Amino acid sequence: MTFEKVLNALILTVALAAVGYHMLITQVLLVGSFEHQTIHLIFLIALIFLGGIRAAETWVSRLASTAFLAAGLLATGYILFNLSHLEMVLGFPEPTDVLIGVLLILVVLEGTRRAWGMVMPLVVIVFVAYFFLGHHMPGPLYHRPFNFSYVISYLSVGLSGIYGSFLSISANYVFLFVVFGGLLEILKVHDLFEELGKIAGRYLRGGAGQTAVVSSALVGTVTGAAVANVAITGAFTIPYMKQTGYRPHVAGAIEATASTGGQLMPPVMGAAAFLMASFLGISYASIMLASLIPAMLYFWSCMLSVQLIAVRHKIEAPVQAVDTGLILRRLPLFAIPLAVLVVMLLMQYSANLSAFWAIIVAIVLAYVSPETRPTPLALAKCLARGAIVGAQIGIALACVGLMAQTLITTGMGTKIAGLVEMLSGGSLLPALLITMVVSIILGLGIPTSAAYALVAIVVVPALVRMGVTPLSAHFFAFYFAVVSAITPPVALASLAGASIAGADYMKTSLWAFGIAISGFIIPFLVVYNPVLVLAPDSWFHGIFALIAVPVGMSALTMAMFNCALTMFTLTERAMAIGSAVLMLGFVVLRQDTSHSLEYAALTLGLAIFAALMSGQLRKRRAEKAETASGPTPTGPARLHGVL
Repeated sequence: MTFEKVLNALILTVALAAVGYHMLITQVLLVGSFEHQTIHLIFLIALIFLGGIRAAETWVSRLASTAFLAAGLLATGYILFNLSHLEMVLGFPEPTDVLIGVLLILVVLEGTRRAWGMVMPLVVIVFVAYFFLGHHMPGPLYHRPFNFSYVISYLSVGLSGIYGSFLSISANYVFLFVVFGGLLEILKVHDLFEELGKIAGRYLRGGAGQTAVVSSALVGTVTGAAVANVAITGAFTIPYMKQTGYRPHVAGAIEATASTGGQLMPPVMGAAAFLMASFLGISYASIMLASLIPAMLYFWSCMLSVQLIAVRHKIEAPVQAVDTGLILRRLPLFAIPLAVLVVMLLMQYSANLSAFWAIIVAIVLAYVSPETRPTPLALAKCLARGAIVGAQIGIALACVGLMAQTLITTGMGTKIAGLVEMLSGGSLLPALLITMVVSIILGLGIPTSAAYALVAIVVVPALVRMGVTPLSAHFFAFYFAVVSAITPPVALASLAGASIAGADYMKTSLWAFGIAISGFIIPFLVVYNPVLVLAPDSWFHGIFALIAVPVGMSALTMAMFNCALTMFTLTERAMAIGSAVLMLGFVVLRQDTSHSLEYAALTLGLAIFAALMSGQLRKRRAEKAETASGPTPTGPARLHGVL
């Protein structure tokens, strides 16, 4: 047997062992919390660096991967067998402890670089350097000096920093959810999504574009990762869109925008949603319910944008035959495990236990159906791929722990929050804009969970002090960390879409930014009117806000694309802008429900929108009638017909 085959077998064995261990720990309390985190970290390090050995092209890189693997296993093994000692010497480690701590930090940084590139490790290194050197900084950035061993203890072997809430979230929630998402492959539900998308495409002018939105939303319910979502659904939606008349960069942008929304779509919203639940001290089911309306608004806006693009570019939906039989056969394979997951979460079972039973049900259903019955090796490889993705996310969360500990121990988080308040002058809107910019910048090339966690620690407390509800404040940061995947100049989802479409990256990114314009509006509306996360100040006003938001966003999107059912005249575009301003203004300016002026603005906005759409409907009917009767006569013949 060749070295490569031995290595592949070893990776498969370690990945399956990781899945088996995490499944077992949901049923049996085998070890304590820190032991569990350490074993989880052992699996993360092993999977990432074994993968590095397999991918190595030279003996030098293979040797480096082997060295990091050995160092990681040595460090985690030492911690596993010396937990009591390390807890007792927190802040005052012995020389051997310090050496182990340094090794572990280096391994985590290198593992994160291999999984996510250089950006995130560089950001973390800056924070860690501040921990060591901040006492040399001037003014408000100064902190008291810490000796080297103290810092290393708090960052690693003191069972904080790398350890703690972030690694715990990876071990207890994220890992099995990612494995569950990976089971889509053996359930062969991609064909189901394609057929369901065809149904939407038959009745909406966007056609193939609507197929992309619907299928990406469905995939997003279980993957919760933008780039992975593009890779899964874009393989069939982007070529289909190009065949039906969409320009390559537009097709890539539609897929990138829709796939990015997967991190907003319950029930599986990615690692960042679990972090939000931890920060807020509420159940994941509560986060899932709170995200439902914003996710629906996001995808409604995506579908409307696709429809308007089709109007502008005169793309007609091709009528494709829908395989109803395939839908009936495959729908239970997707719906039943998802229903098990959602129901258990709503019944307040732990996320880990819910994921365990969802995985079991999905595997059983895969073997019940003769169409999807996998071989044992195919199932093993599918689970292993899920474990590897889970390892990549987990190592990033371990790296986030380094940043978080620096912010907490040095007091930098409080200082930055105070700086945000100072720069905003105590006004909410400037503070929100600063938070938006920070979230987007941090999300450029950094995993969503890392970008969100950093903003949640640093900036969100300032928003809460300004009167924003904690749920709305965290959701605001989370939302912008998500849409950074399609925000130029570094938009990873757009990059994936452009690659599949064979399109220019910057054009794709700019179009995705335009299609997802709602993603930059919804977070502000959530802050100013928490009814969107099901936490209204007043349900009376909230009901009207739930009417105003989709109407206002629709009007704004139409004004941006300058069309609805047909192209707008200047007057119609002005009507769309006016309706959007009135509708969204009603949502934001909701200080007192007794103010009749607010409801007058709502009524006027609805009336303008109704008049706009009524006029568009008449124009569309006239266009169809003109097309059906042939070219309109001109000159004397036309005058004769009129007379």
